[in-house]
Amino acid sequence: MLKPTLFAFLLLMVSLIRADYVINADKTDADEDDAPVIANIINGQAATLSEYPFIGQLYYSSDNKNFKFSCTASLINPNWLVTAAHCISDQNGNTINPISYKVAVGRITLATGADLNNLIQVIQITTFGFKSSPANDLALLKLANPISNVTPIKVYPYIITNNLPLEVAGFGVTKSGSSVPSNILLKTSIGVSSSKNCSAYNDLWGNNSGPQFCTESYNGNDSCQGDSGGPIVAMVNSKRVIAGVTSFGMNKDSNSNVDCGENVIAYYTRVAYFLRSIAIVLGVSLESLYT
Repeated sequence: MLKPTLFAFLLLMVSLIRADYVINADKTDADEDDAPVIANIINGQAATLSEYPFIGQLYYSSDNKNFKFSCTASLINPNWLVTAAHCISDQNGNTINPISYKVAVGRITLATGADLNNLIQVIQITTFGFKSSPANDLALLKLANPISNVTPIKVYPYIITNNLPLEVAGFGVTKSGSSVPSNILLKTSIGVSSSKNCSAYNDLWGNNSGPQFCTESYNGNDSCQGDSGGPIVAMVNSKRVIAGVTSFGMNKDSNSNVDCGENVIAYYTRVAYFLRSIAIVLGVSLESLYT
């Protein structure tokens, strides 16, 4: 896959996501537009708050009235969330003004209009060279107010091997092609891959120790674009730690119109690859992010 094609593909996903789930102060429920929803955890199960207390929801608004669900995120510091860079970029790859974004943290159901006053303003966005290389699909979101009642997730600092059990979580529909999103957080297990397919479908992927790691679905378990920015986690000492954030995926059959589930190859941004840079931005020690 050519780099410009991948870049355009990532930005197209967000333009579609933002059309689907809108909340505003005039209504206590959410409206769903007619545009196809592409936010999915395929073959997912309901996640619990005790499993994902750090989960965040990113909402975009161009008028400070209507807030559209954009992406999933994770709290990694009381003041900061991590998500995918394409979630906060315009069609040219430029970072959108943080004033356009608010977040909900520590809830496993999507926000409604009644929750608008509780959403937290994003005041700073930091990316890591995404515009020049879409493999660097990671962004940090600084919050106007620190989160004091949620324990941030730690980063998985080790090598990602093919036999590493991983779990991905996000908000979205439960099958590809559906137009009805789930309003609860879903999770599913996925498998790491380093097959030749990983480089065949993404020329920016070299191995799973770089800025991206690769997964292939043979059992139908998968994430999709609406889960962009959401965590893919491993277990260390019986606790979830973030290994990556959802970036993008595609069906290996170019003639298929099924973008999620069986026969899909997907790529996740490896958070540990950016760990030193993250520590500098947050102003914390490297060790504090993973111990």
